[in-house]
Amino acid sequence: MRDKLFLFLLLAVGVSGPAAAAKPPAEAARLEAALRGVRSLRVDFVQIRDVGLTGESIEARGLIAFRPPADFRLAYQPPHPQEIVIERDTLWVVMPSENQAQRYPFSADAPGSELFLLFGASDKKLTDVYRVVEEPWAGYPSALRLFPLKDDPGDPVEEIRVVVGKEGFPQKLFFKEVTGDTVIFTFTRVVRNPPDIDDLVKLRLPPGIEILDAPPPERDVGLPIDPEQ
Repeated sequence: MRDKLFLFLLLAVGVSGPAAAAKPPAEAARLEAALRGVRSLRVDFVQIRDVGLTGESIEARGLIAFRPPADFRLAYQPPHPQEIVIERDTLWVVMPSENQAQRYPFSADAPGSELFLLFGASDKKLTDVYRVVEEPWAGYPSALRLFPLKDDPGDPVEEIRVVVGKEGFPQKLFFKEVTGDTVIFTFTRVVRNPPDIDDLVKLRLPPGIEILDAPPPERDVGLPIDPEQ
């Protein structure tokens, strides 16, 4: 089954103009404090997708490497390795099992890139982009719920939640899609300013892989990535 992965890149959650100043909830302030001075991050994660239509639960593991403002790599582990890489003005989707890499144009202000704020992408605050509510969720006494400041009827994600860990970095990201599917990323390790960040964000193209140039993915469907393929 195709996994429509919107992580940090193609959520199309819409941004309005500058927001009125707002005092962030305590957990948002703790997150922002932890991200101050972050030059890069490495995150190991477990992803669970629950498919609303079938009740199937699909697990995948991998890593995220990010260096502000937009050097980014998400890599799924074998047995189904796939990667999303942002390299300057290009977004790559690398699918070794299909011997294919898709190349898309990318800009740092692309729809959805505002979620990079969760990793210290800029000095902008979450409350500049979202209405942020702090409330109990899924057994956690406190979690952040993010509401885009601009409604978008084509937005494929209807709910975003963030659990902030004890060190102040994101611990869980939760997305509920309009299809009824839910995706949870649990961050099992977060490394601040890793010394090997150049290697972690580097594009890796297997020898002989076919490269296909493609237009930007449609906003209402996101970028299909299938870690089970």
